[in-house]
Amino acid sequence: TNQNQRYATNGVTGFVARELARKAEQSVALQEFVVRSDCPCGTTIGPIISANTGIRTVDLGMPQLSMHSCRETMGVADLTNGLNLFNSFFKNFNEIDEMLEG
Repeated sequence: TNQNQRYATNGVTGFVARELARKAEQSVALQEFVVRSDCPCGTTIGPIISANTGIRTVDLGMPQLSMHSCRETMGVADLTNGLNLFNSFFKNFNEIDEMLEG
């Protein structure tokens, strides 16, 4: 859930991200993350951009170990998954978007 509105992803944009992963030419595993509503957390610029522009927005990122530290690391497979997901966006977004509007 996104009760505190700190993230931009909603039901529709989460569906789009999952469909993009499903339609990717090479398998893309998505890891969904939910913050407990009783635990304070940071935010992203996504809700601000979405509210000010009206553009559907989803928060996506690569999993990282020790985020914001001087020794932040990530796996090569995660980078490849991200690349495959973004390639799927450019190839499949129009089809998914038309399915939503139809």
